Amino acid sequence: MAEETELDERVDRWLKGRIKGTELYGLTPDLMKSLAEHGYMLYEEGKYDRARVIFEALSAVNNADSHYQKMLGSIYQIQGKLDAAYYHYTQSLKGSSTDINVIANRGEVLLHLKRPREAAEDLKKAIQMDPAGKNPVGRRARILLAGLNVQRWAPPSS
Repeated sequence: MAEETELDERVDRWLKGRIKGTELYGLTPDLMKSLAEHGYMLYEEGKYDRARVIFEALSAVNNADSHYQKMLGSIYQIQGKLDAAYYHYTQSLKGSSTDINVIANRGEVLLHLKRPREAAEDLKKAIQMDPAGKNPVGRRARILLAGLNVQRWAPPSS
């Protein structure tokens, strides 16, 4: 009974915004880090569905973490779930607006979503972050933007 009352109190504090989800569930920073590392390992092994489950759970507890959002954007992009990828990349940029990887990836997703103006904006931002063209992500953004410019002037397909 006392345990139930303590849980009710924690839920109430969480609903009122007085504690974070990590505190509600009793998740320590070390445990969160270990889960994220495991999710990243699964991602690197190509086990995207399993990695997605971990990052969705971590995101449910701490939705403001830009790294979790970035990983979900990457997973959804690989899986071809472009609307979800766009959403998570956008969420990631709220916490880390200068991540060239997220900006370029969102630009690529926008290309696939047939939103060329927005795609061009993101790709230009990524290029501006790599003026010397030394970063592979910046070079990829240049190639994608060049392709977008070529398509713009190409004759319509029949």
